[in-house]
Amino acid sequence: MSMSFRFPAPATPAPPLRGAAPVGHLEELPPVELCAILYLRGWCHGGAHKDRIGADFRLVLDAEGADAAFGRFGDLMSSALSGCRRPLMRHSVDCRCFGGDECAFAHLIAAAAGGDNDDAMLFACTLLRPAAAFDVVQQANALGPVFLRLARNARCPDGEIHRPSPSTMKH
Repeated sequence: MSMSFRFPAPATPAPPLRGAAPVGHLEELPPVELCAILYLRGWCHGGAHKDRIGADFRLVLDAEGADAAFGRFGDLMSSALSGCRRPLMRHSVDCRCFGGDECAFAHLIAAAAGGDNDDAMLFACTLLRPAAAFDVVQQANALGPVFLRLARNARCPDGEIHRPSPSTMKH
């Protein structure tokens, strides 16, 4: 006597969401990491969110410096997004928590801003192909002073984001 089990095949397999699992709340982050995540989300969302990044840069830099920093940030994002080993997962712009990929990106930026190139490279290698990792770390190093100035002046996106209530959004 033999037994046979037949399971119906799933209609459409779910796409992998590696890197999107929530790992913390934005309220837990220091300002540099918070800026990095919010600017990553804003850049990828586009439109007015990108404009807000430029406006934030103009709050802590003169017009020429802000334009140059905005251009460097655009280069960094282009390199990071095109050099990923897999799609970079992120939460919605208004989500109060953050995922694993966003966390690695934030720590890459913070390590580079603090001059810790070894740690920045390790974080970059978790997200990027090796050829892209070095370039992204160099670009993050160039933007380090801007992120530190944003953090020091508490100009990182919205003051209210520093103490949000936990998210009730589903992921």
